[in-house]
Amino acid sequence: MKNKKFEIIIYFPVNKHVSSKRKIVKSGTTLKEFLDDIKFKDLNSMEGVSFGVFGKIRDLDYILQEFDRVEVLHNASVDPKKSRSLRAKKNYKS
Repeated sequence: MKNKKFEIIIYFPVNKHVSSKRKIVKSGTTLKEFLDDIKFKDLNSMEGVSFGVFGKIRDLDYILQEFDRVEVLHNASVDPKKSRSLRAKKNYKS
C-alpha cells in the first residue's frame, strides 16, 4: 500500500471567492510536499496563513490521508463579536 495514490483538494480564497486545486499524491506525502508540488506560494501570500484539514489547523509535517480536504485559513482581521456589534449599532435606528 506504500505506492497508493489518491487525490487531495486544497481550497483557498481568491478575491472573496473560494477556489480549489486538485493534485494526485502518493501515500506518505506531507502537507509541505503537497504545497510545494502545487506551487502554493504562486497562488497566495504566505503571511498570516495557516493550513487545516477539515477545519483543524495542521503542521506542515502532517501526512496527508485519503479524502483529506486541505484548507487555507487566514487570521481574522476583526474580532467577530466586535464586528457584529458594530454592524448592529450601525443598522439600529432610534
